[in-house]
Amino acid sequence: MTNKPSSARPLPRRCQLTLRAHTGPCHVARYDSNGRYLLTAGTDRTIKLWNASSAADSSSSDAAQPPPIKTYSSGHSYEILALDVSSDNSRFTSGGGDKNVLLWDVATSTILRRFSAHEGRINDVRFAGPTSAQGSSVLCTVGFDAILRFYDLRAQGAWRPIMECKEAKDAIQTMAIRGEEIWTGSVDGIVRCYDMRKGEVREDTVDEPIVSIHVSTSGSLLLVSTTASIHRLFDTSDGSLLQTFTGHTNTSYRCHSTLTSTEDAVLAGDEKGRLRGWDVLSGKETDVANGRASTMSEHDKTILWTECNPKKLGEVVTSAADGSVKVWSG
Repeated sequence: MTNKPSSARPLPRRCQLTLRAHTGPCHVARYDSNGRYLLTAGTDRTIKLWNASSAADSSSSDAAQPPPIKTYSSGHSYEILALDVSSDNSRFTSGGGDKNVLLWDVATSTILRRFSAHEGRINDVRFAGPTSAQGSSVLCTVGFDAILRFYDLRAQGAWRPIMECKEAKDAIQTMAIRGEEIWTGSVDGIVRCYDMRKGEVREDTVDEPIVSIHVSTSGSLLLVSTTASIHRLFDTSDGSLLQTFTGHTNTSYRCHSTLTSTEDAVLAGDEKGRLRGWDVLSGKETDVANGRASTMSEHDKTILWTECNPKKLGEVVTSAADGSVKVWSG
């Protein structure tokens, strides 16, 4: 493997903030690009903006619960499954069970655009393309109808996709973007990489329904998670399998997994409410710093989303089917 740091960072061990964020499952929790704020969304059809470091562990009492900075509640008519924040943090996008993709203004809570081309629920949304003073220029969306769609955010009044990719044979559950490359993971068990610069598509088969894809910061590693309770790490340059990670339980839900920013560990929640960690080099479930097994059972139900703070090493957010969101530190 390439691009590994010389010394490993500890996995998260201490819960520094607990948010009873939603009245139903919280499907997604996303940091802004500065790592200061969180957006969360779930079954209750609301999106909430939080200060990620507004308090120490606030789980002791309801009075200690910090309120959300904003609540966006007038957009979706069904559960919200996907969020992404633009590179300049001025806008975000959301999608879910009502088949709509919305583009929001963070400050004013205004819905700037509504895209309705999909024929089923939206599973993932991502900003892409060149950035400018107006933020990211392209919006990518995937969902139950097995189509990857691209929207040009610079075109005034343009609500139709500028391109559609229909190679998937079943629902697309997840998506990852790095530069000009876009990876999708489908229930058909195939990882597809679209190179927009070259106009090429590469397919890699794992033969299991894919629930999560994450590309490393360097772009050299791709983490793929499936409902066979297996995480796999691939080399993006040639598609070769580098490592597998097992021991967790993920058979029914879309549990999003991640690589740490130092690319030395895999972090993922499972269906037993446990946050798990694996060493990238050995594949063993371990605390990278001191060799002790790392398992935290702090959510009452399935952990649906795990994401690392893009700016603060060792900080991780998890969201769960119990409606809670937790911020962890090393």
